[in-house]
Amino acid sequence: MSTVRRSRALRGRLGERLEVLGLRAVLLAYWGTASVLARRSGSPPADGGESVRHRR
Repeated sequence: MSTVRRSRALRGRLGERLEVLGLRAVLLAYWGTASVLARRSGSPPADGGESVRHRR
């Protein structure tokens, strides 16, 4: 295998690895954002536990 072919093959593999790593990063960011938004917008549990409002 010539040096040029080997160099192209290594760049191709490196590019694929970076692409997979980037996809994982994007999916992780999406999942994290979705979970934070779900926690913020979800209704509080109605289990009759402690209240955040002060009684008068």
